[in-house]
Amino acid sequence: MIRALWTAASGMEAQQLSVDTIANNLANVNTTGYRRARVSFQDLFYETLRSGGASPVGPLQVGHGVAAATGQRAFQQGPVEPTGNPLDIAIEGEGFFAVSAGDTTSYTRDGNFRVNAEGIIVNGDGYMLQDEGGGELQLPDDARDISISPDGIITARAADGSSQQIGQIKLVRFVNAGGLEAAGGNLFRETEASGEVQEGTPAAEGFGTICQGYLERSNVSVVEEMVSLIVAQRAYELNSKAVQSADEMLGLANNLRR
Repeated sequence: MIRALWTAASGMEAQQLSVDTIANNLANVNTTGYRRARVSFQDLFYETLRSGGASPVGPLQVGHGVAAATGQRAFQQGPVEPTGNPLDIAIEGEGFFAVSAGDTTSYTRDGNFRVNAEGIIVNGDGYMLQDEGGGELQLPDDARDISISPDGIITARAADGSSQQIGQIKLVRFVNAGGLEAAGGNLFRETEASGEVQEGTPAAEGFGTICQGYLERSNVSVVEEMVSLIVAQRAYELNSKAVQSADEMLGLANNLRR
C-alpha cells in the first residue's frame, strides 16, 4: 500500500507537469514564432518479486511510478500571416534569426523587428539583428522605402531616389533544434544538446527564404492542446483515486484488532 501511494503520487506529479506545459502552450497560442513544448515520460525502477527463472511465464515485477524524461519543442513551421509592416519578416523554411546584445547571441523565429534611435534594426527587446558577418544592419538617416529580398538582402531607398544595399540577413540552424534552451522573450540559446550553430544565408544551402511584410505565428494547435489537457486531467484524477483507495486500505489495516 505504501508502494501504491508512492506510485500514484508520482503519477499525479507527472500529470501536473503535463498540465503546466499544456497551459503554457495555450497561453502562447498568439505569440509570434512560439514553438509548442511537450513533455515525455518514462517508468521508474521495478521491484522484482519473483525472478524469471522461477516461472515459465516470466518475472513478477511491480513498478514504482513515472517521472518526466525530457522536455522538447516541436519546430514545425507555423502559419505565416501578412502584416504590411516592411520590417516584419518571416522565415519560410528552416533557420533562425541571430540577434545579439553585447556579447550574448540568441536565436529566434520571431521576425517582428524595428529600427532604434541609431537606425539599427533590432527586435522588441533591443537585440540587434545580425548580418551575414555577425555585424549590425543600420539604415541611413534618409531611408524612405525598405525592401528585403527572399535571400535576405536589405535595400533602402533615399529621398533623392537612389538605392543603397544595407547588408544581408544571417540565418542559423542546428542539428538538433529541439535541444535549444528557451530563454524567454521568444529567444533560444545554444546548448550541448542542440549541437554547434551552423551559419548561412536565406535561400542557400537548405536554409529558408525571407518573406517581407509577414510574421510567423505560433505552431500551437488549440484543438490538440485541449485534447491533451483533457487526457492529462483524467489521468490526474485516476491517480488521485488510487491515492485515496490506498489511504483507505491503510486506515482499515491500522484499525484491525486482534
